[in-house]
Amino acid sequence: MTAPRHPASPRAGEPWFDHRLRFPAARYSLYCFPFAGGSASYYADWAGAIADSTELVPIQLPGRGTRMAEPPVTDLAAVADAIAARIAAERTVPLLFGHSMGAIIAFETARRLESMRRPAAYLVVSGRPAPSNARPRTPVSALAREELVRVLRAYGSAAEEVLEHEELLDLLLPMIRADFAMIERYRYQPGPPLSCPIQAWCGDRDPEVAPEAMQGWEEETAERFDLFVRSGGHFFLTQHHAEVLRRLRLGVADWENGAADAPC
Repeated sequence: MTAPRHPASPRAGEPWFDHRLRFPAARYSLYCFPFAGGSASYYADWAGAIADSTELVPIQLPGRGTRMAEPPVTDLAAVADAIAARIAAERTVPLLFGHSMGAIIAFETARRLESMRRPAAYLVVSGRPAPSNARPRTPVSALAREELVRVLRAYGSAAEEVLEHEELLDLLLPMIRADFAMIERYRYQPGPPLSCPIQAWCGDRDPEVAPEAMQGWEEETAERFDLFVRSGGHFFLTQHHAEVLRRLRLGVADWENGAADAPC
């Protein structure tokens, strides 16, 4: 019998989580980490595509959405520390998903959960080469306004009506600059591989993320690794999220059954 999905009441002191799609009967929580300039709202329509046992918990970083009044952050380690501590305190089994910048934050969060003996059941990374590959290749956080807008347009990370709205850009660019500064300052530190499987996804026309660069994620897990390449550019995910979630559900089912290999 399918458990009813009654949203959980927002919990005070947990601004990192968007609680609107949570439900008390969940056994798993899928934490979704945003790309640079992104917010929790990007993942809102994923809720209907997740298994009945799994709730959707988008991560909300400072400086956007419900946290717009807060200053944005540029220290990725501090962000991962804060999020991991809150996830570790939850009763559900964590699943982590991150796209682009979010992939690195999710990875560093997974590392911290391992050290807390609350490992994730799965890590899914999208649109970002293995952590040992520095990105972006050329710093962009301090670019002049016009140049930064050109970069955002090339990434496809914002709608054209946003990029042409000067007042809206005034509001958003400080947060976007902070996000890029955060990933520019990130320095990978080698460490033990994760105990959870990793799925890696990318688009076949992403100029920043070649499939062979994604292959390096295999070195970050002692368990199963799968690489999936699909049609599209950096935001191929918008068209293929249903398949990503289906593959994740298969992996979780396998994890529950204790089998060695996830179905493909």
